[in-house]
Amino acid sequence: MSFSIDWLALRAPADDAARHPAPVERLAAWAAARASAAPLRVVDLGAGTGATHRALAPHLPGAEWTLVDADPDLLAEAARATGARTLRVDLAQDIETAVETADLLTASAFFDLVSHAWLRRFAAALPPHAAVYAALTYDGRERWSPPHPAEPQALSAFHAHMRRDKGLGPALGPNAPAALAAVLADRDVTLAPSPWRLGPADGALIAQLVDGAAEAVAQTGRLAPEALESWRESRRDSHRAEVGHVDLLALPRGG
Repeated sequence: MSFSIDWLALRAPADDAARHPAPVERLAAWAAARASAAPLRVVDLGAGTGATHRALAPHLPGAEWTLVDADPDLLAEAARATGARTLRVDLAQDIETAVETADLLTASAFFDLVSHAWLRRFAAALPPHAAVYAALTYDGRERWSPPHPAEPQALSAFHAHMRRDKGLGPALGPNAPAALAAVLADRDVTLAPSPWRLGPADGALIAQLVDGAAEAVAQTGRLAPEALESWRESRRDSHRAEVGHVDLLALPRGG
């Protein structure tokens, strides 16, 4: 499971615009009020090129970051772009080592790729005092304008493809926000919508989304070729699109 530097750069403006400010503000207040004199230890899972660091670092002054990913090329770019410490870890095998010393676990566009079993391991490995900030987790809601008659069938097929194993077990896909909130229910959980709202200026991103989704739907065999191509062309011609995500903040109770 890995993504290209070009794809992460293409989606970055949409991600930055979509992040909900309320969880970030609440996280910053929690971090500032911590009783510990030691720096906040932040571990960013599936860090890619450092998008979460770039979004949160200004709100967490003095924090010590470790950016975790399995892809050495992405980590090299993350180190260059952020100056933060990086750690190459196969999260399918060693999630416990990655999280055991953290005060704050962060991730962006990551938890929809993991399985229920992996998520339970993650929750069990969390230190009791640690907080979790998980942004831009896909929730399955999409609205494309103008809509196409095959949209419900195509979106269902896309969700089925999302649930295939991405290297961390059968992926949660659009069920991820609810599943993550459930395994962190012993903490104080806040959920906030963070949809991509795309328009004419996002043509390159829309084109990549359309082609990727069409390829995924084609692999399921659930749409006839003619319907699939008509749906693809309709999405390519869309004036507006909204792709649903959720931002989650889970703070330890009592502090």
